[in-house]
Amino acid sequence: MKTPIKPTRRSATPFYWWRRYRTHKPLPSKVRLIDKINNDDFEYSPFFDQARWELEWMSDEQKLFIDEYQGKNYMADMLYLDIEKRARKRYNKLFEDATNDERDRMDRLGRGLAKEFKLNIDKVKDIIDVFEGTTKQLYFHVAESIGINIDTFNKLR
Repeated sequence: MKTPIKPTRRSATPFYWWRRYRTHKPLPSKVRLIDKINNDDFEYSPFFDQARWELEWMSDEQKLFIDEYQGKNYMADMLYLDIEKRARKRYNKLFEDATNDERDRMDRLGRGLAKEFKLNIDKVKDIIDVFEGTTKQLYFHVAESIGINIDTFNKLR
């Protein structure tokens, strides 16, 4: 994915100052699992990409600083070091959010599948660990693995 232009002049919440973009809004907990899957509630966390972008923006900002630097040793200049310090701080916070978000999404998906198909959570986690495909394909795979015809299943709901 191509790195977007670094946003400027935004109103940030003081509780999440390190986030530059709005995040995906998941559906409420009472909504059917397949609807949540269709809404991309369990997909890859966008915070991983945002953390990577921070490092790319840092690199661009440092290159610009070096090009405009008038002194002898730009590496010792506090302004140069501040660029890295700010970007690394934001990167670390975004990466922490990303790992927490990803863990939470996988946990909610596992619990949702276990509840939906009345399976043991450990069995569902084993299926998730070895499955290679989309989340929607996983949903249908779990349904078929326990012998449910998905068309009949959806009609009963």
